Amino acid sequence: MKKLLFQFDTDTHPSVFDTVVAYDGGADHVIGHGGLTPENVGGLVDGCIFTRAPKDKKNTAIFIGGSNMKAGQQLLEAVQKHFFPGFQVSVMLDSNGSNTTAAAAVARIATGTGLAGKKAVVLA
Repeated sequence: MKKLLFQFDTDTHPSVFDTVVAYDGGADHVIGHGGLTPENVGGLVDGCIFTRAPKDKKNTAIFIGGSNMKAGQQLLEAVQKHFFPGFQVSVMLDSNGSNTTAAAAVARIATGTGLAGKKAVVLA
């Protein structure tokens, strides 16, 4: 079964950077959709959740990107409203690379100096 990643972008054009990373990360097919809003994403989500059996949904995922974190968060909430038990897929929000950049920074610190005894400060 092919691994499908649906790239939902709040910007007009889906990020080429995100598409390349998705393929390099192991997706068989990346299908990008730009200009998405909470009002127009429903049909795309339905297509993701109703086409494969529950046991096969692990091969379908949604990636939400774009340059506006607030718009991405609103899109994530709209996507999740379509989910119900047995009819959901993995979904990740990474508007403007904010989540992956933060995770990479923590991973780098963890491998370089370790995290024991460290304190974290959340600035925003």
